[in-house]
Amino acid sequence: MGTDPWSEVKPTMRGRFGNWLRRWQQRRAQREHDWVYGPQQQQPVALQLRQPPAPPPYPTVQFTAVLPSRVPHAEFQATITVAWEVTAGTEAVHAKPESVARREIERRAAEITATALVLHSEQVQHRIEAELGVLTRVEGSQVSVQVREVELAVPEESRAATELYQEVQRRKLARGWERDLHIEELRHLKDDILSDPAMATVWWLHNNGNQVDQALEMSTKLRRLAEVLADQPEQSNPDTVMSLVDRFVDRLPEGARWRLLSNLAEVFSHYGSPDLASELPQLRPAERGGQEPA
Repeated sequence: MGTDPWSEVKPTMRGRFGNWLRRWQQRRAQREHDWVYGPQQQQPVALQLRQPPAPPPYPTVQFTAVLPSRVPHAEFQATITVAWEVTAGTEAVHAKPESVARREIERRAAEITATALVLHSEQVQHRIEAELGVLTRVEGSQVSVQVREVELAVPEESRAATELYQEVQRRKLARGWERDLHIEELRHLKDDILSDPAMATVWWLHNNGNQVDQALEMSTKLRRLAEVLADQPEQSNPDTVMSLVDRFVDRLPEGARWRLLSNLAEVFSHYGSPDLASELPQLRPAERGGQEPA
């Protein structure tokens, strides 16, 4: 038995040559591959950069609110999610910033819905999210608020009241057109036909089957009628203006009517007649769309 314990496991000359031959064949195959297809590009190792920690989310609160619409007693049922942030400032820190955030968003949302109809709830919802979705500081406080999500629901009673309101407005507008047309026809008859005896006689013949014999008798009466109409005093310009203003105000919806009256009150006060401003009709808050005059 030999003294070398590793003599049986040492590679022989044939084994060493076989290993060298395999390595040579592998290198040759790799060179042929690179010559045909080009050398393989090593993929760069992507560096895993450590991301900064995400900023802490703002506190949020979800609440429900009843928001007015342009039609009295037809409200939106709103579910609003509000986020707020307390920032440093000179103002005193509010004990309940959540209440400040809720009140501010509810007030601003009511200003938007007060000019819209409940039938357009989807458009109103997008408008609220677009205008109130930016973080905005509440005036006079250290609280900044923004709307995260708004969902407007419309009760059946509000929808029915709005549809009835629209139908009444359409009828009112159509009747106003018919009344104006009738007044124009009467004015045309007075100013252009009955004021001229000859034209009045022709008009009578046209509407009575061209009865010439009777027209001769009617011409005397029509001449007398023209004299009576000529003796009537013309309506003064102030009366005409007031009539036009009255008809214009009657056609306006409640919100526009209140804005017109508020503008008139400012004009009266500006020209030194606050007593006239105080005599203007006062609309109910529901008819004002929930807003007070500026």
